[in-house]
Amino acid sequence: MTLPCTPEVTIRLGTGAGFGDPLVLGDALDGILGTNVLASSTIEVVNISSLVSRISTRHGRDRMFEDYLPGEAVIQFYDFTGDWNPANALSPYYGQIKPMRQVQVKTTYDGTTYSLFSGYISSWDYEWADPSVDYSVVTLQCVDGTRLLSLANIDNLPAASTNDLPGERINQILDAIGWPAGQRNIDNGDTLLENDPGGLRSALSAIQNCAFSDLGAFFIDHDGKATFYSRATLSSLAAGTPYYFDDEGINIQYQGIDIAYDDTELANQVSLTRDSGTTQTVSDSASIDEYFLRSYVKSGLYIKDNTTTLARANQILNYRKEVRLRINSLTLDLSSDTDRVEPALALEIGAPIVVDKNMAGSTGLDLRVTVQGHQHDITPDRWITQFTTAYPLSTAFILGSSEFGVLGTNTL
Repeated sequence: MTLPCTPEVTIRLGTGAGFGDPLVLGDALDGILGTNVLASSTIEVVNISSLVSRISTRHGRDRMFEDYLPGEAVIQFYDFTGDWNPANALSPYYGQIKPMRQVQVKTTYDGTTYSLFSGYISSWDYEWADPSVDYSVVTLQCVDGTRLLSLANIDNLPAASTNDLPGERINQILDAIGWPAGQRNIDNGDTLLENDPGGLRSALSAIQNCAFSDLGAFFIDHDGKATFYSRATLSSLAAGTPYYFDDEGINIQYQGIDIAYDDTELANQVSLTRDSGTTQTVSDSASIDEYFLRSYVKSGLYIKDNTTTLARANQILNYRKEVRLRINSLTLDLSSDTDRVEPALALEIGAPIVVDKNMAGSTGLDLRVTVQGHQHDITPDRWITQFTTAYPLSTAFILGSSEFGVLGTNTL
């Protein structure tokens, strides 16, 4: 079987957080300011696609705590020549086969190139098919830039001030750890923050605090960019034009669906505390009577005032106080060229989808949700993609829309 598109795996043997070809001053091809990455001429980008036997990527949001988890990838390939043996002094890559080298997985379909993963090799693992062969199977354990942010600490932010917006503060944090400006996609948001409290903490926890203050989303995208979507952006994305999936063959047909109806996201008492403020607590008595008391607590927030903190608590309560059917995962088979391939590659965090599911007794489900995570499992003759989803916290107000034009429900 021939896949409808071939994944391309490249390893960048050099240091730094930026992806792309290195900038070599004076070089006509690799000396383009604003295009290439500042680096030494010894850095080499190596395409190993022809050697790869398996690719598995994971990226998505934690349902309970709402933060986006570090993206991960496992890439397995054959080393028939010994070039990827770090002890081989004759290898063209000798001295460069080290942890934290960069890796990218991309594919091109119908003339469009899609990124599947951009990150860093945390481990090179070697094994042999059996004792009679000398070639090795190399397994790369990879993580995205979320891990770098979790390992980098910040203390004081001299550029911070009262009334910073979340995106401004996130950029200050990224500046403090030297994250490349070209590897960012940061919204401003509209929640005013108090001055940074200082104190030693990870860059990731400080950024997630800023993102939560706006009820936005921070993650590393498939191109390796540090990305912050504000609450307004998430609302607009959720109200966009969806892809339609069903199990009847009328729209895009999926191959598997996992629907859950449980209390994973349930919270009927929400308590938020900003760094220099008092705790703001809201609750819903009907939900407590129905499901017992379920508390959700966050403290040390950077929100400027108690009024906004209370508003955020109410938004969280309105989202979490009821149990709703949700799609744990939607599975698509991309092993052949069908109408599933393009949406499986194109759908990003926050994008809306509509899923129909027929059920017994001439009943069914019709759910509109947003993509919250991706999983790709690829071999030379098999490609399976899974999406995880969630309901949007809020959606933009669209005049004339029966779904997103409800006064008092949607955001104007």
